[in-house]
Amino acid sequence: MSDRSKFEEIQEFVGTLNPAAKNGVDGALNLLEEGIVDSVAMMDLIVWLEEHFKITIDTDDLTPENFGSVDGMVAYLER
Repeated sequence: MSDRSKFEEIQEFVGTLNPAAKNGVDGALNLLEEGIVDSVAMMDLIVWLEEHFKITIDTDDLTPENFGSVDGMVAYLER
C-alpha cells in the first residue's frame, strides 16, 4: 500500500465515482445525502474498500455512521 493516507485514497476513489468530487470532498460530508454517490456507487465503494484494504465488512457494520462520509470510513478502517 502507498504512503498516502486512507483519507486521501478514499477521496480519490470517490472522485472516480463522481467526477464532480474529483478534487475531494469535505470528510464530514454525507456522500449519499449530498448526492455525491448513489446506492449503486456506494456498493462499488464498499467492494473497493474490502478489496483495497483487504478487509471483510460485516453487513451489521453498513451504517451511515460508518460509511456515510469519508471521515466515517477512515474511522471504521482504523478500528
